[in-house]
Amino acid sequence: MMASLSPWWNQRSGREQLLIAVAAALLAALMAWLLILRPLASARAAALDDARAAQAQLAQARALAAAIKARPVAPAGPVLDLVGRRLAEAGLTTTRLEAQGPGQAMVEIAAVNGRLLIGLAAALEQRDGLVVDELEASRNADQSVRARLLIRKGS
Repeated sequence: MMASLSPWWNQRSGREQLLIAVAAALLAALMAWLLILRPLASARAAALDDARAAQAQLAQARALAAAIKARPVAPAGPVLDLVGRRLAEAGLTTTRLEAQGPGQAMVEIAAVNGRLLIGLAAALEQRDGLVVDELEASRNADQSVRARLLIRKGS
């Protein structure tokens, strides 16, 4: 092929040869950009996006691990005693407080402020390591709430 191009090339003037060489160099640069540089740049951008997503997932996993480590240990004593003590500290009287099996207690309160009830449930979970499995509440005529809670030891 070079042998057939050599006479053609030799028939061109110096200016034509220069113009063809410049056009060939520009074509080579364009092809290198389209076939090499552009795919590499998009692959790099995708890799950076993947790395950012992985870093976000790692941060989330570390935060969850810290939250799990910071969770209070389940109480050593009976759940019934701890719940009764916390209710007394909050100044609440119960209509029913009984064990529902090992590590579980049922609490019924005839009248309580709704915000106080939610705060108590959150404190039992965050401070004492207990889990409120069920919380049923219905409004009384005096804007208080009648509540039933099923509480168990956390795992």
